[in-house]
Order: sequence, then structure tokens, then C-alpha cells
Amino acid sequence: MVASDPNDPRSPAAPDPAAGERYLLLADISGYTSFLAGVEEAHGVDFSEGTPAGYPVLGALLGAISDGLASGFAVVKYEGDAVFAAAPAAGLDGQGDRVLDELQAVYEAFIAIRTAAVAVSDHVCTACPAVARLDLKMVLHRGPIVRQSVGTSSDLLGPAVTAAHRLLKNTVRDHFGSGPYLFMTDAASTGLGVGDAGRQHLETYPDIGTVRGQVVPLGTLPTQPSVAVPLQPIRIVN
Repeated sequence: MVASDPNDPRSPAAPDPAAGERYLLLADISGYTSFLAGVEEAHGVDFSEGTPAGYPVLGALLGAISDGLASGFAVVKYEGDAVFAAAPAAGLDGQGDRVLDELQAVYEAFIAIRTAAVAVSDHVCTACPAVARLDLKMVLHRGPIVRQSVGTSSDLLGPAVTAAHRLLKNTVRDHFGSGPYLFMTDAASTGLGVGDAGRQHLETYPDIGTVRGQVVPLGTLPTQPSVAVPLQPIRIVN
């Protein structure tokens, strides 16, 4: 066995620096808020006897996502129905094909858990079968971060973190339909070396400006936009 190199950022023994370039991944479960609203309407909300119906599904789906992460990604925190993970950039640069394959595998694991959750339903209502409509969207960005200690824990901060979270609210499905997707910013795709992996897309926000990237399908995604909106060619700037 080759000993771990503590100076290699891809090594599990390497220290986690307080600042530096990171790949930032957000995996968000679509439709979970309306799903829980339906469960609560059908069953009521009673926490006196334990976890209400519907909530274990969230834990299982988030677990499938976090357990499937590889390529150096580590969970930063769980944010409601989303997983926020990060990986040192030096360990992933140029490894785009492997990263995309692994994120596709994460989606497949998500679908397996979702399918199992439908199959084991032990009662019938109009809300619980709606678990089959839960889906996944991912955002992958690259940029500098700072790890800030907050009490007994720590968090990642910086403009790149803000941008990654802003990108969860986007117009991707207005252009590409309702399927699951990965929105990979140009900063991420250029670093990974997969700038031509998907359909070009951009988002504009008042506070962070225009963010360009590519939409990569997860599972089955319509190959043509569901709305006839012309997409302008986007030049990737190194």
C-alpha cells in the first residue's frame, strides 16, 4: 500500500485548508415542499408519537445523495431538502468525466430509494404516492472559499458559496422542461475540462450578475427546449 501524501490535496490524509479553491455542489430535492404539504393534509401533523409520515423519505433520499458522493466531495451541511458538499479544486481539476459519471450514479441511487419508498407504502392516500414525483436538481460551481469557525462548528463562506446557492433558483426548467438536471457553471466545467458536456445556459441575478454554464441531463431530460427560447452561443473564457 502506498502511504498517503499529506501534501496531496487528493489524499484523505491531507489537511483541509482554511481558504482556497473548491468545487461546490448543491443537490436539491425538487417537489418536497408540496409533497410534505400533501402528507400533512392527509395525515395531520402529530409529533407526539414520533416522526410523522413522509419525513423518513427525506432522510433516506438525502442519505442516498450523501452516501453516493465521491471524488473528494464531503458534506458541508444539510439544508432542509438539499445537500451542500465541497471538494478541494486541485483534486478534481481535469477529472470531469469521472465526476459527471459519479453524479449520474448519485442520481441513480436517488431513484432507487425513491422507487423503494413508493413500493413499501403500507397505507393509501392521495399524498404518499406523490413521492414518485420527487426529483433532483444539482448545481456545481468552482471558486474561492473561506472556512469560518462558528461556535463549535464551521461553515464555508465567500462569493462562490453565495453564487452556488443563488443558482438553485433558476430558469433551467423553463427552457429544458421538468426533468432532473445538473447546472454546471463555466467556472466548474472549465476546471473539470468538460466545457462541452451539456447545453449552454445562463442565469442573471441582481446581486451576482450573469452566470454562464451548461445544463447536463440526469436520467432522462428532453433533448429540445420545451419553450422556444433561442440560446445564444457562449464562449468559455479561460
